[in-house]
Amino acid sequence: MTVGYAFSHETVFADLRLAAMKREREPSSKAYRQDRFENTERAAKETIEAEQRARREKTKRLKELRLAQQSGQDPATK
Repeated sequence: MTVGYAFSHETVFADLRLAAMKREREPSSKAYRQDRFENTERAAKETIEAEQRARREKTKRLKELRLAQQSGQDPATK
């Protein structure tokens, strides 16, 4: 009985090792790292550009508001 158990135990581990060898590994190549770096860099650029657009829009709105207030006051002072 012990011999049969040892055999099945070894078979299970052999099957697990075989499955681990066949399983696709996470890519750790230079190309994968470069791709991840480029994706991160692109996301950072997009975030910065979005922040800059938002800042320009805010400045534009404030400028328009200031001009509207000044033009509203000018006729009253004349």
